[in-house]
Amino acid sequence: MDLMTPVLTQDELHDWIVHFTGLVVPRESVCPHHHPPFEYLRSSYFEPSVDQIIWAPRGGGKTSLAAVATLLDLLHKPGIAVRILGGSLDQSLKMWESLLGFIHDPRIGPQILSDPRSVARRLRLCNGSSAAVLTQSQRSVRGVRVQKVRCDEVELFERTIWSAAQLTTRSVQIGNRRINGSIEAISTLHKPYGLMRELVDQSASSGMKVTRWCLLDVLERCPPERDCQTCALYPECRGIAKKKCEGFFGIDDAIRMKQRVSEQVWQAEMLCQRPSQDGQVFPMLNTSIHCRTECPFEITRDCEWWLAIDFGFSAPLVCLWIIRKGDQSYVVDEHVARQMTLFEHLVVIESRPWRVRRVACDPSGATRNEQTARSNIDFLRARGYSVKTRPSRIVDGVELIRSALKSATGQIRLFIHPRCQHLIRAMEEYRYREPTSEIPLKDGVHDHAVDALRYFYVNTQSTSLVRKPY
Repeated sequence: MDLMTPVLTQDELHDWIVHFTGLVVPRESVCPHHHPPFEYLRSSYFEPSVDQIIWAPRGGGKTSLAAVATLLDLLHKPGIAVRILGGSLDQSLKMWESLLGFIHDPRIGPQILSDPRSVARRLRLCNGSSAAVLTQSQRSVRGVRVQKVRCDEVELFERTIWSAAQLTTRSVQIGNRRINGSIEAISTLHKPYGLMRELVDQSASSGMKVTRWCLLDVLERCPPERDCQTCALYPECRGIAKKKCEGFFGIDDAIRMKQRVSEQVWQAEMLCQRPSQDGQVFPMLNTSIHCRTECPFEITRDCEWWLAIDFGFSAPLVCLWIIRKGDQSYVVDEHVARQMTLFEHLVVIESRPWRVRRVACDPSGATRNEQTARSNIDFLRARGYSVKTRPSRIVDGVELIRSALKSATGQIRLFIHPRCQHLIRAMEEYRYREPTSEIPLKDGVHDHAVDALRYFYVNTQSTSLVRKPY
């Protein structure tokens, strides 16, 4: 097997990695709907036509495998330019140090470098390939023109830097081989409102390929003498580590880690399930329970229909259609748009099949417009709407929503149609300003839909449950 000769098949690629790096990368996934880590290297090496998202656990080998992918690019694609961009300089250097570790291994050797002495943050191979480390700054990223950018721990990226990185890649034809310009987003996914969550959610529309594995997909084979019933990993493993696991992550290390962290952190950062709910205002929201395509109660004549409105022009106006029966509520539909007058919004609202005349909205809607001398509330009432605008504190309205999602006795009283994607996303990502704060963050993105729902609850609940604002 030759170090510098490109391989042609997946088996050859696997054998090359084992021979020259000593890494045995799992080729079969353990969990349903996950991918084996080798799928990332295979896809990266054989020139994908799309960008990639690599969603993997802490300690799951993603940084080392990205270093292997970089090594293969440099050795087998003469003239390629690769850049490593981490969520911090320390993160960038971790991948860089892994890359240098492979290069200085006797199986490869620094003789492949054009200048073995100059490898602090940039290196060039004798075949014309090059790699370098970028820092999290506009100055570092802008002006870069390369074929590959590997972004490690995207969850830590500044969004402006991520946006700038999107314009850095260029495809090239080198000899008879085309090298596609591509970006790889490599990270855990532990923030419900983070960049990685956004990339994964948009992958279907953006065309980015998602490769995902969890702890079980890289866990070592469990010896037969270990007792499953007393093992801390049994709830997620269920004995599968004795049958399918062929990874590199030590079982004892995994057990110690699980004992140190909360269930939320373990599920998010090691099992790659849902993001951690730390800081979320509505951690009890469960789309499998609260989102229903059919109304959970019979729609009869005693049901109340409401419009819940949060006014806006530069910021979006949000209108929710809500059916209320007893103490249960069902959000049927939503309208979200900006840069429209209230009259234009009403044209859209009144075109929907439901004729609704009850409105719950923000008391600030009583402010008169400078040009018309009429307020939004006056305008609604003039068109025949019955408008309620009870003032309240944000925390009180939030608590009413939380109670409707799940009361202290376990009752579920709020349901949402899946078509209300803006509201669902807003509730999932609505968070507190800081860990110790009781006031949610008004980020201009997620607060408007929640505010509309809050106005509905404030204006339809008993006055004893709503305190006067400060």
